[in-house]
Amino acid sequence: MASLEFGLVNAANRYLTAEPFRFQVTATGLQLKPRQVWILQFMAPQGAGAAGPGEGAGQKLHLLSALKRFLAADANGKITCDQDHPGPQTIFLLQQYPDGKVSLQNEQSKRYLGGAEENVTCFAQAASETEKWTLHLAVHPNVAMLSPNRKRYVRCDEKAGALRCDRDMPWGAESVITIYYDFKGKVKKYGLRSGAGRLLAPDGSLVPDVTPQTLYSLELNNGLVALRDEEGKYLTAREGTMKTAKMDKPGRDELFSIEASPAQVSLRSSSTNKFICCRPGADLYANAIAVGNTELFQLLYDDDTKRVCFRGYCGTYMALGPNDCIISSKQKDRNVWFELQYQDQKVVLRIGDKYVSMRPNGQLLAVPKAAGKSEEFLMVLVNRPLLVLHTDAGYVGLCSGMKRLEANCVSYVASSLSLTEEGYYNFQIGSNYWVLDKDGQVMVTGDQPSNFTIQFASSTCVIIKASNNKFFVADLGGRLWAGASDAAGATLFHY
Repeated sequence: MASLEFGLVNAANRYLTAEPFRFQVTATGLQLKPRQVWILQFMAPQGAGAAGPGEGAGQKLHLLSALKRFLAADANGKITCDQDHPGPQTIFLLQQYPDGKVSLQNEQSKRYLGGAEENVTCFAQAASETEKWTLHLAVHPNVAMLSPNRKRYVRCDEKAGALRCDRDMPWGAESVITIYYDFKGKVKKYGLRSGAGRLLAPDGSLVPDVTPQTLYSLELNNGLVALRDEEGKYLTAREGTMKTAKMDKPGRDELFSIEASPAQVSLRSSSTNKFICCRPGADLYANAIAVGNTELFQLLYDDDTKRVCFRGYCGTYMALGPNDCIISSKQKDRNVWFELQYQDQKVVLRIGDKYVSMRPNGQLLAVPKAAGKSEEFLMVLVNRPLLVLHTDAGYVGLCSGMKRLEANCVSYVASSLSLTEEGYYNFQIGSNYWVLDKDGQVMVTGDQPSNFTIQFASSTCVIIKASNNKFFVADLGGRLWAGASDAAGATLFHY
């Protein structure tokens, strides 16, 4: 069952909200926060029966709240959201309209979802403006885009100045697409940004500025999305290069899956500055002088055990093998899960009571001793050319008219990452770097870079340590400052 996360905005510009008290549903949200996010679970196969706006009988779906309860409507129009399993009353039909809005008709009662403030019902027999909703895509902006028909992922070809749909798997920085949100007008629109921050134009070129031509309206098709430009043309992967083409409705080459983009990292030895290389069926060595596909690992984080595993380009895992050798294994078993122990900007990998260590020839072994320089590695986040941070209070963005970062913004500001020789991150927006003021608040005023470290704290979140040796904290009011003395007090940032 395909699913996507959205906010639903009514005619009064308020978000449909799942209230924890008695699982009530209101339309009171002023901006998209966790309680305003709904998972649309489509019941048909992905992309089945491609239909344009205003066509067909509607797409069957369930709406799942942030509290993991299903939205339901009875024959009298009463809305509830307390069921933990879907049923006949939880099936809705999503209908799209030429202006980009949608309606949600309960399949059983044939009535439409609508209303305002505390009075949300499913009673109207026809969809007026009160029963129409604007969709606000709620995924993190850093995504991978798949064409299911071509079975290929979109990547940025910066040299050619184009987006191409030709990658077998989303590997490396060029396979991360950053979605630009434009929510100023009545219709919410989206742009596609490359790692250098340039936006895709209808002719397939990448341009530096946001214009009406680089913004697309979004259409849904059973869990897949189509993007339509201001002339009504659809973005297509038909010729391998992404650009728009004229057609009445999107076909299979115009439908894309929006997927999460998990972290990919490289591991560099502190003692030799060489990278760990993972090839199938071989012992692992830290002997590569540059990062290619075989020196990248997808970082998989187990939120229960707080351990990680490293998946290589060929689908094998870094694992503890016979004779305490570190090997490339096809099995995802207990021997692939490592504990990360951070030592400032470096990391030590522990498995059981042993540590991953490097021999003078670069071979990796698990050794039963306290960590030293041979056991220290630099783990670098490779696939975030543009870093976008999000908390439960909102995005990290620039305070209006100020050069101060705040953590409760409606729209994000993307920062570019660079790495020092010692392994610290520098964050930059435009020509200015992140720095701390005397109170530890994060300013974007620096002529010279300031050093930060990134630590992985969950399957979707990182924590950040600043040059004052304290961790970032995002207060409820939006203040972003380096004030936590340990990782336990740090704010988790979705990245």
